Amino acid sequence: MLLLFAIAAFATYFPCLKGERIWDDTYLIGENPFFRSPVFSAEVFRQHLFTESFSTHYRPVQNISYMVDYWLWGESTVGYHCTNLLVHTLAAWLLFLFLRRLVATLWKGGDEKGIAAFLIALSWLVHPVHNAAVAYIAGRADSLAALFALGGWLAWMRSQDCPGIALRTALNIVSALSALAALCSKEIALVWALLFVIYTLFFNRGIRLRSKLLAITGLAVVVSLYATLHSLPSPRAPAPALVSEPFTGRVVLAFRALGDYGRLMVVPKRLMMERSLGPADMYSSHTSWLSSIGAEYLSILGAAVLVLFGWLWIKNGASRRVRRFGVIWFVAAFVPISNLIPLNAEVAEHWIYTASIGFLLALAGAIAMLPERPRRLSVALSLAAVLALAVRTGFRAADWVDGETFARRTIEDGGASSRLLSYYASELGRKGRLAEQEQVYRRTLDIYPDSMAARINLGICLQKLGRAEEARPLLDIGRPDAVASNAPRNWSAALNAAGQLHKEGRSTEALALVREWKPRNPDTWELVGFEANVLHETQGARATLEVVAGYAHGHWWHLASQLGLAALQREAGDLDAALATARMAQRLDIRGSAAYYETAKCEGSLGRWPDALDSLSVAVSRAPKNRAYLDFLAAILHQLGRDSEAMAARHKSEALAAEEQRRSL
Repeated sequence: MLLLFAIAAFATYFPCLKGERIWDDTYLIGENPFFRSPVFSAEVFRQHLFTESFSTHYRPVQNISYMVDYWLWGESTVGYHCTNLLVHTLAAWLLFLFLRRLVATLWKGGDEKGIAAFLIALSWLVHPVHNAAVAYIAGRADSLAALFALGGWLAWMRSQDCPGIALRTALNIVSALSALAALCSKEIALVWALLFVIYTLFFNRGIRLRSKLLAITGLAVVVSLYATLHSLPSPRAPAPALVSEPFTGRVVLAFRALGDYGRLMVVPKRLMMERSLGPADMYSSHTSWLSSIGAEYLSILGAAVLVLFGWLWIKNGASRRVRRFGVIWFVAAFVPISNLIPLNAEVAEHWIYTASIGFLLALAGAIAMLPERPRRLSVALSLAAVLALAVRTGFRAADWVDGETFARRTIEDGGASSRLLSYYASELGRKGRLAEQEQVYRRTLDIYPDSMAARINLGICLQKLGRAEEARPLLDIGRPDAVASNAPRNWSAALNAAGQLHKEGRSTEALALVREWKPRNPDTWELVGFEANVLHETQGARATLEVVAGYAHGHWWHLASQLGLAALQREAGDLDAALATARMAQRLDIRGSAAYYETAKCEGSLGRWPDALDSLSVAVSRAPKNRAYLDFLAAILHQLGRDSEAMAARHKSEALAAEEQRRSL
């Protein structure tokens, strides 16, 4: 069965396997300092998922999974996508095993229990709505939470069947650790915990009350431990208050979201990462009642879904308990994403990853109410539906090949949110298409005139186009408090402006501007690095050391700052300290080469040429096409009297230079 699920998953999601880093992938498996070495295995429990964000996402297990990926695959995104698919496949397989046991306890009679569990799990595996959790590397947290939650639940179920106390205790420990891993994967695991409590108290009639209370007490201990771990990261400044509808407006949005999610589960058309449902008061009193009804089709659809669930709840029959638990499952997972509580988006497809199981379970219970002949026919129809879902998923997976394709197709389907438009513009800028980037930013500001990020980034774009005067009022760099309080990473505006000042020879003003922004962004290396570069150019290594050392000592995990500190210490003549810093930096990236190159430089400065050769050999093996490494290797070999090998290294460097020149032509 696992092999069948794996074949189905990889065949369905094959188009995305060679996909590039998209959106948050750029940070999580790129800029993120906490995934390139197992030395961070404990540190990730002391950090939020994003180092520069208003969000307080706490997902250390997600970071640990990226560590494993980096160890296995390095920079290959194919490997990361394969891991995503493997985790999703394992979660679907565990879901099948779980539902097979669950349905057997909830469904009176019926020979199709195993078939129902299989079809639910297979439908969930290939459903297009899960693209944002599976084809998107950064979306892995949902699959990890489901994998560990299901694994823990199954381990607990198995422990109830064990006669031996030793095996029962071992399974309970495994269950507790799995539950903790689920919680540390994503916050949605709290819903899994709630479902476990509801099932144990009200649906599981096969165990004694004492066992139920022990299980719930153990889960409470796990949740308490999770809360303690969640408190380890440093507190963050509160995010800007979300513009919230009044409660009646949020209820309208909740009905629209319910209708949209219900539509996506049955007819997964117009898929996109996130979408807006529109303000709750968008239809004025002057609009005709017929137009209002047509415009509010999502609310009507949401009400229909609610009525359907109510009917499934009260309808008698052998599958009644299955239907009820499915309804509870969906509602428990839907309420946190329903807009009753203000969110940073109104509908996001990956949010329904857990809720969709309840939807499918309730749907299976509804099908079970059919007479025998239509019920048997429904199995064939369900298989046909699974095939159709898989085909739709395959087409959607092709959208994730690169950032530009993903953003453009999402916008074409109606997902032109401020974040999507800004991301699309950034992708165009990354490819040097600045004129197109300018137009997209202007479109963003036409739709979202209060978007601070779009305004600042348009200013940066105009600066790159040589229109500095036009850019100046957009950057508004004189008010860091106002700008920095609206969105994270707005320091890039100040950094860009400071760079322009430095190019114009106004280094004192550039330093003053960066230093004005540093207190607001104490963890931002880019600001410190810019200040260090300007100081190095104007005052030398000694004047720069204090700035870089202050940051590096407070951020031992930041590779670039450690390498910068080692280089400055070496340049200032403190060779022993430089060597110690460079060797420590080697531990921060198990595939990196720069720390070994710096170590070789320090050892060469100390006259330890054999040691320098050993260190540089590691750097060259990890980056064989780096000409600087090859040139230094030739110099070391020459020092050691190995002239023929030195000549070979220099020839290789020259060949690489010629190849680069041919490519540039």
